[in-house]
Amino acid sequence: MRTRLKLFRGRTRAAWFGVILCGMFAGNVDAQGIGYAVAGAGGVSGFFGSRSSAYHAAGGGEFRFATRAGIGAEGGVFGNSGSLLVMVSANGTFHVSRSPGERGPSPFLTGGYTRLGIGYGEGAFNTWNLGGGVAIWGNGRSGFRLEFRDHVRPDFRGTVHYWVVRAGVCLR
Repeated sequence: MRTRLKLFRGRTRAAWFGVILCGMFAGNVDAQGIGYAVAGAGGVSGFFGSRSSAYHAAGGGEFRFATRAGIGAEGGVFGNSGSLLVMVSANGTFHVSRSPGERGPSPFLTGGYTRLGIGYGEGAFNTWNLGGGVAIWGNGRSGFRLEFRDHVRPDFRGTVHYWVVRAGVCLR
């Protein structure tokens, strides 16, 4: 009995809440899978000052389960000439307009959790991310994606921002 109760404690409670929300939207399913690869320039700012000479590359996917809502994940790297951080994110997405399958611009807002660092030891830390952008869909199943994303790391010395402007391709 104790093992079953642990499923509803702490961080897993938020995950179960997300599963329940997905189930609520399941009645209005217009499901679509979206994949993307992006890269761009960015920087780091925080309690120590600011550096704007970073690069970022990532790939990911999203499952759009309702007309405007989706969930997804991505993996990538963020670095400069002196260091390289590995990023893994899980996000929720809200599409401002356009239903899946339509041509033209599809603006979106996104946010979620990111694990950022080198490995899983002391060099890794938790952040949350927030961003927005637009996917511009062409004739077929491909399009262009442009977005801004900020990964925010709360720290006892002060908040640190790992921000990036990125562009790439998207497929459905």
